[in-house]
Amino acid sequence: MQSFEVPQGMRDILTEESSRRTILQERLQHYMHSCGFGRVETPLFEYYELFSGGISPVDDESIVKTIDRNGRVVVLRPDMTIPTARVASTNLKGQRKPLKLFYAGSVYRADKKNRGAGREFCQVGAEIYGCSSKWLDIETLTMAKESFRVAGIEDYKIDIGHVGIIKGIFEEMSLTEEKKSQIISLISEKNLVELENEVSALPLDSSSKEIICRLPCLFGKPEDVFKGMDEIIVNETVKESVEYLLQIYGKCKDLGLGSNIIIDAGMTGNMKYYTGLIFKAYARGAGDVVISGGRYDGLLKEMGSDAAASGFAIYIDNMLEAVTEKFEEQKGSKILVIFSESRFVEALKYSEGRRNNDAAVNMVNRGDISDPEQYCRQYGCNEVVIFE
Repeated sequence: MQSFEVPQGMRDILTEESSRRTILQERLQHYMHSCGFGRVETPLFEYYELFSGGISPVDDESIVKTIDRNGRVVVLRPDMTIPTARVASTNLKGQRKPLKLFYAGSVYRADKKNRGAGREFCQVGAEIYGCSSKWLDIETLTMAKESFRVAGIEDYKIDIGHVGIIKGIFEEMSLTEEKKSQIISLISEKNLVELENEVSALPLDSSSKEIICRLPCLFGKPEDVFKGMDEIIVNETVKESVEYLLQIYGKCKDLGLGSNIIIDAGMTGNMKYYTGLIFKAYARGAGDVVISGGRYDGLLKEMGSDAAASGFAIYIDNMLEAVTEKFEEQKGSKILVIFSESRFVEALKYSEGRRNNDAAVNMVNRGDISDPEQYCRQYGCNEVVIFE
């Protein structure tokens, strides 16, 4: 028997939600255009090699793979930053820096933990290449803040951290990459019980163990967290990372963002991908991360174009959960035009004229509609014009 179900993790998006998504995306894209960013569009399918070798922020098990006609492994793009960086490093390699690009589209991931979880994620994001260090991060955070404003969201928090903190701490410890990965995962999840169990078995002195277990707790109001940072500064790498984080927070306060900032010394991200400041943003009403991003200077180097880089992605569906404004798809009249066969041309000319004046006009043959009043209620028409 033929199935009319959609694959697990996928879903249909019906008219009302689709309209809200479209309006939100258009607002965000307009904002990015206004910031001097140009849009690029990349293929839905990319070669697997682009996301292999540990540079992808998405782990290999979450990548949806298939084989093309030539026998090469291709993937449904699990991320938009890497394809955009590919474009910047190839087709746009000769462009003057700073180069500012944005994108809008869906990414696809297989959720290995929760089989019922979503696998398709609509994103709008921005990437900046070749700006000087501090201002690159500040512009990225400012745009994240303004994206909330554009969406009409006032209640949000931006958690910021620096991968140099955990990298610097690991410099002092002889641990395998596998063990580091396990510890990073537990720190990121703030799983204190499992972290303490894992760390207790490591061949480290008590001071090093204490520092690792301390990291997830260095989270919260900036002033409180920075007071406890001295306890984890074990070398110059950690010191510079903490000082940089403090500078960025100072600039955020100057921008009026101080009350929205949370400091997270245990924020890790993908260590092979991110190279500096990283952040995640949350909003009241949204069940998961709304915006995430950070510095990834090493990615362009992998592609043969050595330049500083930073960016962020907005998860459209998560952001919509936090939007309380009732988006109006189109201002002005929404008209139902009912026509008889003999007056179709006249009705069409009338409809086109009203559309040119920003009205939404739905034309319906008289024989196809039994109850115009009920039809108008369902589809929101506020005016009826009849050509009989």
